[in-house]
Amino acid sequence: MTESPTVDGADDSVGDDNRPAADPRGWALPRTVSVGELGPLDDPISEHNGQAIAVRPLKNHPGWLAKLYRPDQHPEDADRLDLLISAPGTLPEADRALLYTGTCWPAARIHAPGNPAVGCVIPKAPEQYRSELRRGEFSERRFVEIDWLAKSDESIRGVGLPPPGFAGRLAACRRLTELAAILESLGLVYSDWSFSNAFWSPDQRSVYLIDVDGCQPKKMADLHQPNWADPLTPPGTDADEYTDRYRIGLLVAKCLTGRRDAHAFHTVAGSAWQNQPAVSEVLLDMLLATDRERRPSAAQLSQALNSGPYLRPAPPPTRTALPPLPALPTQRPAPKPPAGSHKPVPKPGPTPPKPPEPGPHAGWILVVVIAVILLFVIAANH
Repeated sequence: MTESPTVDGADDSVGDDNRPAADPRGWALPRTVSVGELGPLDDPISEHNGQAIAVRPLKNHPGWLAKLYRPDQHPEDADRLDLLISAPGTLPEADRALLYTGTCWPAARIHAPGNPAVGCVIPKAPEQYRSELRRGEFSERRFVEIDWLAKSDESIRGVGLPPPGFAGRLAACRRLTELAAILESLGLVYSDWSFSNAFWSPDQRSVYLIDVDGCQPKKMADLHQPNWADPLTPPGTDADEYTDRYRIGLLVAKCLTGRRDAHAFHTVAGSAWQNQPAVSEVLLDMLLATDRERRPSAAQLSQALNSGPYLRPAPPPTRTALPPLPALPTQRPAPKPPAGSHKPVPKPGPTPPKPPEPGPHAGWILVVVIAVILLFVIAANH
């Protein structure tokens, strides 16, 4: 990926003019539009999700959505949106095309009297990111979240999706880190790297990043997600590029290994893991470096995933120990029945007397009786 200027270097006047944006996605709309200029809005496809009160399709422009924000947004959001909308113009052509095809990058800011940031116009995710998911006797066609890559091939096959194998996982993670590297080159913090903010296409082996209109230059409020907390970003402090590096590393580690817990760390640390030693070293430095500012960049991870080298700095970053593996589930003893629930056990009746056993001389007596009978028989014959 080619280095490019950050959005901080963009001409501030770009966001103020209303010339059509150089956007190849099929609609040359102005950079700023009023709600009325969008035409009628369809029923919401999403409501009260994060900073948005609703996401509504534009009836007159198929494939485009109006993302409408809560009214309590920060007054500077209009300027921030203008910077995001103009940012692709600062990128090399290949990176700009990747940003447009791999994310729902905002195309225009929506304004209204007294509110300069009602929302933004974004493209709808391509249909290739929908698949039929089977669950028992039922099936549903829906967007496939990247969450599924953090599961085993057997689990993926079980819902009717083609299992990716390592090659498919690697291809998806390459695209993911290429997008992360572009955001980092623009000086933008995303913060919200997690399972729910990217779609995965098993057939195309690609990913599509959503909610990118929330990106902010340099730093932003740290968006807490369970199991995604950066151990070196204290609670209450802002997320920055180093927070992003940890989270993109964690997301890639989980998607590459198909594991969600500490097993992902241990799998990555395995000797000559999947014949990807450079990938292993970059990920371990991203996840375990004791100095957050020495975490490798997204571009370095992208290079390693594309079979390039990883040149560790000298001295190399020190690492913390691998997190402990989850304890195996223990077998719980059978619960005791509540008091008073025992059935009365019947008392045993009297034991019947045993028949007398033959004494030690019983055998000789029998022999004598048989002998006497024989003598009588012999005598009678004479």
